[in-house]
Amino acid sequence: MPINRVVINSSPLIALFKSQQAELLPQLFEEIVVPQGVWDEVTARSQRMLLQKR
Repeated sequence: MPINRVVINSSPLIALFKSQQAELLPQLFEEIVVPQGVWDEVTARSQRMLLQKR
């Protein structure tokens, strides 16, 4: 039975982006739900990383 919809949390999302494999998500699932709190955490972390590189 295929899984069409998935709710993702921050750890796997961050890991997929760091490993440059985030494109796998839409290949595996039709709908990917990212809760607002997860989105906030992931984007805040990426902003901090960008600021540290300056």
